[in-house]
Amino acid sequence: MEPTAFKALYSFEKPKPEDENLIFFCRVGRRGLQATQLAWNLGYKGARNYEGAYREWFQKEGWVEDLPAQGCLS
Repeated sequence: MEPTAFKALYSFEKPKPEDENLIFFCRVGRRGLQATQLAWNLGYKGARNYEGAYREWFQKEGWVEDLPAQGCLS
């Protein structure tokens, strides 16, 4: 997807393959891992999966305040 189309669709800049901090996560960990593997296959070698997923985050940090989605793909 072209960068301008990406920004129009998701309201943030398209990550560059050389970006180092591209973190994927999901509720359990499977989809985050799949997204990370796909990103790697597309050349995003800085892509990482938060293995603990949202469940671990919630256990450690508690409730997270609901904010408007930004920089989040669904």
